[in-house]
Amino acid sequence: MKLKLSMAGLSAIVLLTGCQQATAPAPAATMAAVTEDEASKAFDATVASWQSMDPVKIKAVYAPDVAGFDFVAPDLVTDRAAWDKNQDAFAASKIDSVKVSGKKIQLLDGDNFVVTSLSVGTSSATPANNTTFRCTDVYHRAAGGEFAIVNEHCSAVPKEA
Repeated sequence: MKLKLSMAGLSAIVLLTGCQQATAPAPAATMAAVTEDEASKAFDATVASWQSMDPVKIKAVYAPDVAGFDFVAPDLVTDRAAWDKNQDAFAASKIDSVKVSGKKIQLLDGDNFVVTSLSVGTSSATPANNTTFRCTDVYHRAAGGEFAIVNEHCSAVPKEA
Protein backbone atom coordinates (compact mmCIF):
# COMPACT_ATOMS: atom_id res chain seq x y z
CA MET A 1 0.00 0.00 0.00
CA LYS A 2 1.41 3.34 -1.02
CA LEU A 3 0.80 6.43 1.02
CA LYS A 4 0.06 9.53 -1.00
CA LEU A 5 0.30 12.92 0.56
CA SER A 6 -0.77 16.02 -1.19
CA MET A 7 1.23 19.19 -0.82
CA ALA A 8 -1.61 20.58 1.31
CA GLY A 9 -1.54 17.52 3.59
CA LEU A 10 2.22 17.73 4.03
CA SER A 11 1.97 21.45 4.78
CA ALA A 12 -0.68 20.78 7.43
CA ILE A 13 1.55 18.21 9.17
CA VAL A 14 4.50 20.62 9.18
CA LEU A 15 2.32 23.42 10.56
CA LEU A 16 0.83 21.23 13.30
CA THR A 17 4.26 19.98 14.31
CA GLY A 18 5.51 23.56 14.50
CA CYS A 19 2.52 24.57 16.62
CA GLN A 20 3.06 21.71 19.02
CA GLN A 21 6.68 22.65 19.51
CA ALA A 22 5.86 26.32 19.99
CA THR A 23 3.25 25.62 22.67
CA ALA A 24 5.29 23.11 24.66
CA PRO A 25 5.95 24.43 28.16
CA ALA A 26 9.36 25.91 28.73
CA PRO A 27 11.55 24.06 31.23
CA ALA A 28 11.37 25.42 34.76
CA ALA A 29 14.17 27.76 35.73
CA THR A 30 16.74 25.97 37.83
CA MET A 31 18.92 27.31 40.59
CA ALA A 32 22.66 27.46 40.19
CA ALA A 33 24.52 24.34 41.21
CA VAL A 34 25.42 24.09 44.87
CA THR A 35 28.90 25.37 45.64
CA GLU A 36 31.32 24.11 48.25
CA ASP A 37 30.86 27.42 50.11
CA GLU A 38 27.06 26.92 50.26
CA ALA A 39 27.52 23.33 51.41
CA SER A 40 29.95 24.43 54.12
CA LYS A 41 27.52 27.10 55.35
CA ALA A 42 24.67 24.56 55.48
CA PHE A 43 26.85 22.19 57.50
CA ASP A 44 27.93 25.01 59.84
CA ALA A 45 24.23 25.79 60.42
CA THR A 46 23.66 22.11 61.23
CA VAL A 47 26.47 22.12 63.80
CA ALA A 48 25.07 25.32 65.34
CA SER A 49 21.65 23.66 65.65
CA TRP A 50 23.17 20.58 67.30
CA GLN A 51 24.96 22.64 69.93
CA SER A 52 21.94 24.87 70.55
CA MET A 53 20.38 22.08 72.65
CA ASP A 54 17.05 23.34 71.25
CA PRO A 55 15.01 20.39 69.92
CA VAL A 56 13.07 22.64 67.54
CA LYS A 57 16.26 23.98 65.93
CA ILE A 58 17.81 20.52 65.78
CA LYS A 59 14.76 19.00 64.08
CA ALA A 60 14.57 21.88 61.57
CA VAL A 61 17.77 20.82 59.75
CA TYR A 62 16.21 17.49 58.71
CA ALA A 63 13.93 16.85 55.74
CA PRO A 64 10.41 15.57 56.46
CA ASP A 65 11.33 12.15 55.02
CA VAL A 66 14.75 11.85 56.69
CA ALA A 67 16.12 8.36 57.21
CA GLY A 68 19.23 7.12 58.86
CA PHE A 69 21.11 5.88 61.87
CA ASP A 70 20.93 8.33 64.72
CA PHE A 71 23.62 8.67 67.36
CA VAL A 72 21.22 7.82 70.21
CA ALA A 73 19.47 4.80 68.66
CA PRO A 74 20.77 1.48 67.32
CA ASP A 75 18.09 0.87 64.68
CA LEU A 76 17.47 2.33 61.24
CA VAL A 77 14.97 5.16 61.60
CA THR A 78 12.64 5.89 58.67
CA ASP A 79 9.69 7.36 60.56
CA ARG A 80 9.79 11.11 61.21
CA ALA A 81 8.09 10.83 64.60
CA ALA A 82 10.76 8.35 65.75
CA TRP A 83 13.47 10.61 64.31
CA ASP A 84 12.11 13.58 66.22
CA LYS A 85 12.05 11.53 69.44
CA ASN A 86 15.75 10.77 68.93
CA GLN A 87 16.49 14.47 68.41
CA ASP A 88 14.71 15.21 71.69
CA ALA A 89 17.06 12.69 73.36
CA PHE A 90 20.08 14.30 71.72
CA ALA A 91 18.98 17.75 72.95
CA ALA A 92 18.49 16.31 76.44
CA SER A 93 22.10 15.07 76.44
CA LYS A 94 23.10 18.74 76.82
CA ILE A 95 25.91 18.65 74.24
CA ASP A 96 26.54 22.40 74.16
CA SER A 97 29.80 22.33 72.22
CA VAL A 98 30.51 20.53 68.96
CA LYS A 99 34.03 20.96 67.63
CA VAL A 100 34.52 19.56 64.15
CA SER A 101 38.02 18.11 63.85
CA GLY A 102 37.65 16.95 60.26
CA LYS A 103 35.19 17.20 57.41
CA LYS A 104 34.96 16.33 53.74
CA ILE A 105 32.37 17.90 51.43
CA GLN A 106 31.40 16.03 48.29
CA LEU A 107 29.24 17.86 45.76
CA LEU A 108 27.07 15.27 44.04
CA ASP A 109 25.07 17.39 41.61
CA GLY A 110 23.30 20.75 41.50
CA ASP A 111 21.03 20.02 44.46
CA ASN A 112 22.78 17.36 46.55
CA PHE A 113 25.94 17.07 48.60
CA VAL A 114 27.43 14.92 51.36
CA VAL A 115 29.38 16.03 54.43
CA THR A 116 31.39 13.41 56.28
CA SER A 117 32.69 14.69 59.60
CA LEU A 118 34.44 13.80 62.82
CA SER A 119 33.48 15.87 65.86
CA VAL A 120 33.95 16.09 69.60
CA GLY A 121 30.80 16.87 71.52
CA THR A 122 31.06 18.12 75.07
CA SER A 123 28.52 18.95 77.72
CA SER A 124 29.32 21.53 80.37
CA ALA A 125 26.23 20.36 82.30
CA THR A 126 26.81 16.60 81.99
CA PRO A 127 30.46 15.76 81.26
CA ALA A 128 29.59 12.04 81.23
CA ASN A 129 27.93 12.72 77.86
CA ASN A 130 31.17 13.94 76.26
CA THR A 131 31.91 11.91 73.16
CA THR A 132 33.65 11.79 69.84
CA PHE A 133 31.31 10.99 66.98
CA ARG A 134 31.37 10.69 63.24
CA CYS A 135 28.56 11.58 60.89
CA THR A 136 27.76 11.29 57.23
CA ASP A 137 25.01 13.70 56.25
CA VAL A 138 23.36 13.81 52.84
CA TYR A 139 21.78 17.17 52.03
CA HIS A 140 19.17 17.94 49.37
CA ARG A 141 17.99 21.36 48.19
CA ALA A 142 14.23 21.68 48.71
CA ALA A 143 11.94 23.55 46.33
CA GLY A 144 12.36 26.75 48.35
CA GLY A 145 16.14 26.67 47.93
CA GLU A 146 17.07 25.64 51.49
CA PHE A 147 19.15 22.54 52.19
CA ALA A 148 17.93 19.81 54.54
CA ILE A 149 19.44 16.52 55.63
CA VAL A 150 17.67 13.61 53.92
CA ASN A 151 19.94 10.87 55.26
CA GLU A 152 22.23 10.75 58.26
CA HIS A 153 24.47 8.13 59.79
CA CYS A 154 26.05 9.15 63.09
CA SER A 155 27.92 6.85 65.42
CA ALA A 156 30.46 6.84 68.19
CA VAL A 157 34.08 6.20 67.32
CA PRO A 158 34.88 2.53 68.03
CA LYS A 159 36.85 1.83 71.17
CA GLU A 160 40.49 0.89 70.66
CA ALA A 161 41.20 -2.82 71.00
